[in-house]
Amino acid sequence: MDMTETNYLLIGGGLSSIQAAKTIRERDPHGRILLVGEEPHRPYDRPPLSKEFLRGEKSKEALFFEPESYFQDRRLELRLGRAVSQFDPSRKRAALTGGETISFEKALLATGGRPIRFNGPGADLPGVHYLRTLDDSLQIAAASGPGRHAVVIGAGFIGMELAASLCQRGTRVTVLERQSRIWSRFVEPTLSAFFQSYFTAKGVRFLTNEEVGEIRGPGRVRSVLTRSGVQLPCDLVCVGIGIQPNVELAERGGLSVDDGVAVNEYLQSSDPDVYAAGDLANYIDPIFGKRRRVEHWGQAEYTGQLAGRNMVGEKSPYDLLTYVWSDLFDLHLEFAGDESEHDEMLVRGKIEEHSFILLYLKQQVLRAYFAVNTDSKEYPVFQRLIRKKQNIAGKEGALSDPSYNVRALL
Repeated sequence: MDMTETNYLLIGGGLSSIQAAKTIRERDPHGRILLVGEEPHRPYDRPPLSKEFLRGEKSKEALFFEPESYFQDRRLELRLGRAVSQFDPSRKRAALTGGETISFEKALLATGGRPIRFNGPGADLPGVHYLRTLDDSLQIAAASGPGRHAVVIGAGFIGMELAASLCQRGTRVTVLERQSRIWSRFVEPTLSAFFQSYFTAKGVRFLTNEEVGEIRGPGRVRSVLTRSGVQLPCDLVCVGIGIQPNVELAERGGLSVDDGVAVNEYLQSSDPDVYAAGDLANYIDPIFGKRRRVEHWGQAEYTGQLAGRNMVGEKSPYDLLTYVWSDLFDLHLEFAGDESEHDEMLVRGKIEEHSFILLYLKQQVLRAYFAVNTDSKEYPVFQRLIRKKQNIAGKEGALSDPSYNVRALL
């Protein structure tokens, strides 16, 4: 049996794994580090896949975090285009497709997630796309452009990013959303209406309260039929209805799984020598006092670094105020905190001027903010207020005035 011994096994070829590898190498100059990725590409940046790369504004080479020489110079071993087929934490063994077996001292699970599939009639027709990988983005770019019509299923972040970029590529876009409005889970109706009208003015069509009944051919995608009977002729369909965490390896390894891999404050799974990071990690948020799983770049970067530190023997607890950003046409969005339990919302600025911040409060304590095209210098102040759980009763009127200096609250 072909056996390879390593000190650190990093399973997953994305941002969390490369951040863990860099962090480990900084602290352990001699330990053997082995990174396994299912894709044939070395680790690359995913956010541009729905934005600059899809629009042809960023090259493929510019996506990669580091050149090949970086891994060679730092003795970071890569196994690309390979999957882990078996994972046994109790024996500290992992088997790769192709026959290699790895023995490890510490392992990181950073396998991310996969798109939730549309499973109705026509789901397997050529022309149905999902966006998760570099190759996915290339296929969508090749299928879209002037004279083409795309139906985007789902108006979450990925659906809206795709809709904007496809529109900018000259593609006619129709977005189907099963809820009565976009982003109904985390924004108020006024904000949903703002984004929807902004996109509509750019040429994007929305059908809300609509679900796909079937995707029709023949031979390849020709149209989408909604449950209510609306037929939408189209050349491609992009499905963006969320992701599900890739927990199968953890389950086979007997680890505790609960909407992801359950980890402690050090990102250790139920086996203390196996860590989890990125989209896969279900962690304890010390700021909001509950378990969460966050799918975003900042979370993947931070947890990769934190796992790397703790894999070499540190005991650093999780302490990130989670944040998200996105770019939609010429709107830049920044979000931080946890809006899920708010009982009051303030608008700082004017929505109609396309520059504002939404402040989410619970019992007069700031829990989260959602900023659109505003000066980032205020964000650290809001982040400190969220961390401090400071009561801002009586300051609501002042906070709504963009000329008010929020630093006065600290």
